[in-house]
Amino acid sequence: MPIPQNDDQTPAPRRLLRDVVYDKMFAAIIDGTLEFGERLNDDQLVAWLGVSRTPVREAIAKLADQALVDIEANRYTRIVDPSYDEFVDTVDVGYAVWSLFVERAVPKLDKAQRAEVVGLLDTRAKAFKAKKEEDIAGLVRANEILLAAADSESLTRLWSNTGPRLLLLLRRPSANGIFDYPQAHAFTVAFRDAVKADDAEAAAAAVREQPARLQGLFDQVREAGVYRA
Repeated sequence: MPIPQNDDQTPAPRRLLRDVVYDKMFAAIIDGTLEFGERLNDDQLVAWLGVSRTPVREAIAKLADQALVDIEANRYTRIVDPSYDEFVDTVDVGYAVWSLFVERAVPKLDKAQRAEVVGLLDTRAKAFKAKKEEDIAGLVRANEILLAAADSESLTRLWSNTGPRLLLLLRRPSANGIFDYPQAHAFTVAFRDAVKADDAEAAAAAVREQPARLQGLFDQVREAGVYRA
């Protein structure tokens, strides 16, 4: 058999098993497969994920750092069960952190980065205008670009422990049919246009001021009992 020849493409980086496990568990938490307050059993997770105990425990430790899993030594490991007040606080704090790296990043974007972020936000805006769910991967990618451009280890660490919880607590109401598409569309358009215009102040303001525009959403979430009182 002929020996395969290497091509000029850079091989894709090999992902650690703990990261693969983390992604699967994170997705299961986001979509509700793993429910709020559900206790996690190592043996069940090992059987479900088809891996050894070590990457499972490493993934759980990362989820705990992101406040998605609660761990009480020798008692339990479980998915968080946020209260309504915690939901509102997470939104307020999460958008504040988001605005910090957006403001720093926007002036530092190169032409290609700016075009990619604008394109991703444009796709998001079109989905909301059509009253369709967004592609979460697109928003994650946009924020990865912005974080890299911001070039701040402190903000990167802060967002890594804030962004996932914000995403979870905002996604869970939509799984219950609660989502303000017009408001999400207006916000995304304002954010996109500010990034496109290289207006860091306007981009940061669009993000920072968004929680104040979500009172209608907050009321619906409280009335529906998505989060405990």
